[in-house]
Amino acid sequence: MSLQKIDNNWLYYIIIDITNILFTYSVMWIKLLIQSALFFMVTNKAFCHVPNHISTPSSKVDQFCLMADTCVHDTIAICGRMGDETRTFLDLCDLLEYACDTNLIFTHIEDTKDCPAERKKV
Repeated sequence: MSLQKIDNNWLYYIIIDITNILFTYSVMWIKLLIQSALFFMVTNKAFCHVPNHISTPSSKVDQFCLMADTCVHDTIAICGRMGDETRTFLDLCDLLEYACDTNLIFTHIEDTKDCPAERKKV
């Protein structure tokens, strides 16, 4: 009888140990999943947030106005064309500002013999 009692206790302790191990690992995995989910939620909002005021302008003129606001003048004369009309601009920033002010969109073209026109030296 005592041998059977020892065997039963031994089996009982093994079952308890396995249960404790499974419980410990399951709790560990649950904690890890929760922490990962929280980390993803926080970082996703922080790194992927695009402010509401930033959007792509709906028209080319609006896009040119947005670029003209941040453009830095380099005073390198360029040529612009709209249809058959060709113009000389002080630089690319002036082309953008002209498009914004007049709603006429000139595109930058390669230099030709008449464009950019030489400025008179004063």
